[in-house]
Amino acid sequence: MPNIIEGELLPTEVGRIYRLNKTKDIRGLIIICWLAYFSTYLGRLNFSASMNEIINTGFLTKTGAGMIGTGFFFCYGFGQLISGFLGDRISSRWMAFTGLAGTAMINLVMTFVQSPNTMFLLWCINGLVQSLTWSPIIKILSVSLDREKCKEASIAMSTTVAAGTLSVYIMSALIIKTTSWRMVFFVAFLLISSISLLWLIGIGILERRRGQEIHIDVKQQAEQEKMTIPMWKLILSVGLIPIAISVIIQGILKDGVTAWVPTYVSEVFNMGSVSSILITTILPIVNLTGVYAANYMNKRIFRNEIATSGVCFAIVSIALLLLILFGERNMIIAVLLLALTTTGMIGVNAMLISLVPLYFSSMGKVSTITGMLNSMAYIGSSLSIYGIGWVSQNFGWNITMVLWFALAVLGVLVCKFSKNIWNNAITEKLKD
Repeated sequence: MPNIIEGELLPTEVGRIYRLNKTKDIRGLIIICWLAYFSTYLGRLNFSASMNEIINTGFLTKTGAGMIGTGFFFCYGFGQLISGFLGDRISSRWMAFTGLAGTAMINLVMTFVQSPNTMFLLWCINGLVQSLTWSPIIKILSVSLDREKCKEASIAMSTTVAAGTLSVYIMSALIIKTTSWRMVFFVAFLLISSISLLWLIGIGILERRRGQEIHIDVKQQAEQEKMTIPMWKLILSVGLIPIAISVIIQGILKDGVTAWVPTYVSEVFNMGSVSSILITTILPIVNLTGVYAANYMNKRIFRNEIATSGVCFAIVSIALLLLILFGERNMIIAVLLLALTTTGMIGVNAMLISLVPLYFSSMGKVSTITGMLNSMAYIGSSLSIYGIGWVSQNFGWNITMVLWFALAVLGVLVCKFSKNIWNNAITEKLKD
């Protein structure tokens, strides 16, 4: 009999892989995983959505708000390295629950915070606890589903970015209009705590329903892979370093742009806090197309996640160039071009963070690679939240956009350099 801890067969143990085989169970798993990660955006982006109002009330300065956002993303990125390692070794169910329950409690305390320093500390802790969610969710999907179903599930999971962003910006605007920015955090607490209980109960039930389909000695296979290709050599041989650089760039452009768009609209076009937040909801509505457009290009045209990412970076480069030339002339044009920018980066996110790690499932390294790449994304995010605030405050928005354009072009070049390396990897080293 396989050794099962908390109902979950760990990839480092000898035994059989247990997978779901009933359609309703597979759908239930994807829905629960989707809701769980969706809820983390409610307790993460609510600060970004409320940031302009918090600044306007005088509780934070623009630079101070940027520091808090940077603190979150730095801690989230650092935590991803640890959670990726832990995710391949401990119960994914309880690990993700700890992250969800932790972020719920942090949001509750944020409702009553009275000092910027305390807010900074709390939001850094929030980054650490939220880092416990993504890697175990992807791990559960990779263990429970075959590769093709897992790819479909991962693409669906990528929509949580757009759906979470849209929901939190609408929610924040309505709450700020009727009460205050503090209630944004309290409502997030109520929603996330409810979903955390759904996760704990639902995943527990589904783990007991796994059907026995594939018979693999996972420990022996993982040890053979480890002996054949040491981790550092694996990273070099499959091109994970340029992939990581691409992920950092998309983190800067995706989260940095999303966080500062309400402030940009407010300052450049003289809009109020609530209006600028509501206008920003255009971004996630358009962003939903990015996941499926990138997936379509990857499946039907390129069959290479890096090549697809390069095309996304190229589209973003064009959008940002147009923004530099024409953005300040019309608010709708500016917001649509910014929406195209974040949409392209959502496509890159889906390719590099959702799909690339799945190729390492046979090695038992899905959570480790997921954690590593996700940490790179949030290194980019942490740099951008403070950096964009500092650059825009000292040099203006035009210079800020020129920097965004330069980064997008760099993304194109990095992907062009590394696409053939990755193509060789998925046809030889990482082929099932």
